[in-house]
Amino acid sequence: MIDHLVGRPNPSWKRTQVYLVILFWVWRIVRGSSGPPRLLFLPRVNRTLQRFTPWQIILTTLTSLYAIRNMDKILGLEAPEPLARLYSPSYYRATWIVTGLDAGFATAMAIRPKWLRDIASLVFSVYYMLYAQEADEKLRRFRAVPTIEMLRTTWEKTTNPYIKFLTHLRAPRVSIRRRVHLPRPKTSSYDRPITAWLYFAPPEDQLVSQTELILDFPGGGFIAMNPEHHEERLRMWAKSSGRPVLAIDYGKAPEYPYPFAIDEAFDTYRVLVESNGTLIGLGGSKLSIIMSGDSAGGCLAVNIVLKILEERNMKTSKPINLPLPTAVVLSYAALDFNFTSWMTNDNLRVLRTEQSSGNIPGLKELAEQKDHLKHVSPLSMVRDSKPFSQRKQLKRRPSWKDALRGWASGGEDQAEEKRSRRSSLNWRTPARIADKQERRSAGDEGSLADNETSDDEDFNEYPEQDRPIRARVLYKYPNGGDGAEGLPRSKSAVERQQLALSVAVEQANTKAIQDIAGDGSFKPREPIGTRLTMTSRTGYFQDRIVAPSMMRAMAILYIGPHRNPDFYSDYHISPILAPAHLLAQFPPLLMQCGEKDPFVDDTVIFAGRVREAKRARKVELDLLLSGKSARFGEILRMSTAEVNIEGKSAAELKRERDKLVQESEEDWVQMVLFSDWSHGYLQMPTLMHEATAVIEDLAEWMDDAFIRYRPSELEWRPQGEGAYEGPGIVPPRSFAQGTNVEAIS
Repeated sequence: MIDHLVGRPNPSWKRTQVYLVILFWVWRIVRGSSGPPRLLFLPRVNRTLQRFTPWQIILTTLTSLYAIRNMDKILGLEAPEPLARLYSPSYYRATWIVTGLDAGFATAMAIRPKWLRDIASLVFSVYYMLYAQEADEKLRRFRAVPTIEMLRTTWEKTTNPYIKFLTHLRAPRVSIRRRVHLPRPKTSSYDRPITAWLYFAPPEDQLVSQTELILDFPGGGFIAMNPEHHEERLRMWAKSSGRPVLAIDYGKAPEYPYPFAIDEAFDTYRVLVESNGTLIGLGGSKLSIIMSGDSAGGCLAVNIVLKILEERNMKTSKPINLPLPTAVVLSYAALDFNFTSWMTNDNLRVLRTEQSSGNIPGLKELAEQKDHLKHVSPLSMVRDSKPFSQRKQLKRRPSWKDALRGWASGGEDQAEEKRSRRSSLNWRTPARIADKQERRSAGDEGSLADNETSDDEDFNEYPEQDRPIRARVLYKYPNGGDGAEGLPRSKSAVERQQLALSVAVEQANTKAIQDIAGDGSFKPREPIGTRLTMTSRTGYFQDRIVAPSMMRAMAILYIGPHRNPDFYSDYHISPILAPAHLLAQFPPLLMQCGEKDPFVDDTVIFAGRVREAKRARKVELDLLLSGKSARFGEILRMSTAEVNIEGKSAAELKRERDKLVQESEEDWVQMVLFSDWSHGYLQMPTLMHEATAVIEDLAEWMDDAFIRYRPSELEWRPQGEGAYEGPGIVPPRSFAQGTNVEAIS
């Protein structure tokens, strides 16, 4: 209550209130009279209670307090439970445990040393599992202004030695579990080696004979978690498939912002293909790769395919001959960064113009709030607590003795003490920081106090958790800076208008193709839901695993200070926007997601776009081979030896058309939605046996995909500009088998 009266709630006032209440009642118990104060009926009640034992009184008091705290439930006045029918019972139990662990680990985050923090994290977690509502409230407050330490602490729980010991007991044993380092390709612009973890279950001497590899990119919101946090799933895949599993520990933001992780993932795939796996101990005769990725890792896996296809389409003298992976497995992939919270470039330009004019008071401070990277938390809208605030709090306040001594000496003692304090501060910190700290200690906390954090300030003396996001970036791009040349900038309004018009032209062309092909009859379809259909991110904003504030924080940290992508057209940051001519060349896809996942729209829309692109491509190839233009139905007058406008010969077009004709849409994309599940179930095999079944089914699907989609020698032969044909045509076993699974074709 004290903090509300003061008008500035903070943990210090809350702690003071708790201390005052405890001290008052301890004083009342120890120093007060044995009886109650003579007020109203209290003496009579005290005489009545004297016939009860102390044990009965204590239990009665605790029971009464519990009844009072839950009076709304007794009277049926409690608030509705929004998650009562949202999740399945098994998934809800798993989220209850995960929420308790997150709250416990977040509470113990500031405890030092590490051994005590590890024990306290488990003790607090048990408490929050017993009091689930307090756990939800604790996490709500932490996630309101999340820091990178908070996100990593709550997501990387399996690094706790006690939890790690339990998961290792359950995980299957493998013969090889080692960290490996891969060099960058010679043409790469990066020099940081690639770090990966290799898992292999059969005897170690059989690794050299392997020609098939599962390449995994683990999720973690682009900012946290490495393969060790997904180890239970990776071990199960290695054991079930009998093949090597290579999981990549790619660079995480904010230290390595966008597009570092995408480039590192592409360099990984390229160096593995060019070496045929010899860098990790494979034989090197040939190599077939199935890529997998969950959450953020799914975005990286899709970007690898997109970059391979882009390299094929580049008209260069030395094309990069990279084959596509045999198949791609995506689990609840994050494929769309078009959050409604992004400020448009035009509005940001107006805000900057108004700020520079200086006509509106307070606008400068408002504009500074938009710089999320200068704070410790990317969602912070207030000043951060300074690293040296602890010293300021511990400074002894001047007493009446100091005042008397100052009057007697004419102020010389106070001046000398101030000089000695400044000299001791300068001995520990640089002069610039000492001066700023001195100004803060003198009471300089006006409206412009936040301007003390400048871009050129030296944060090396600050603890890691006290540095702003911009100071934590390790990889700074060449020519870096928001205004540097050569960096992709957002498109103007005219360019976006042209992009929208080009999309409209493409839609009209697709309709013309369908009319020419004789399939121009369009049947009216029933609308999905209502005319105002919310996105999954908006619909499931109370998700217990991925909260909206966490998604915004991840996006800000991932983008970093060097790039300003166009969220309406950049398909590398939002692969869901990839052009149709690239999607038409995708390898077989298996996409799965929870039905209640905030990213479920990404899975459904991306799968639908791939299918639509392949359908349109098949019709386009039919028209090209028949001698008509796919756009306008014109006669091309092209002989079989001639090359069409795409740079491919008629034989190449025929091979591509025949492959699409012989494949079914299930060969293109298989999509599976798990009823009443949300995000992150692949990391819950210890908490729910259904997740274990899903992981094993994924391993079986990849086993079949290696066999069914194995490319022939002809298909691996370079075509045209060094491009490779896609994999085979035999469909794999359908993944959608078993219970609690809904397959959408």
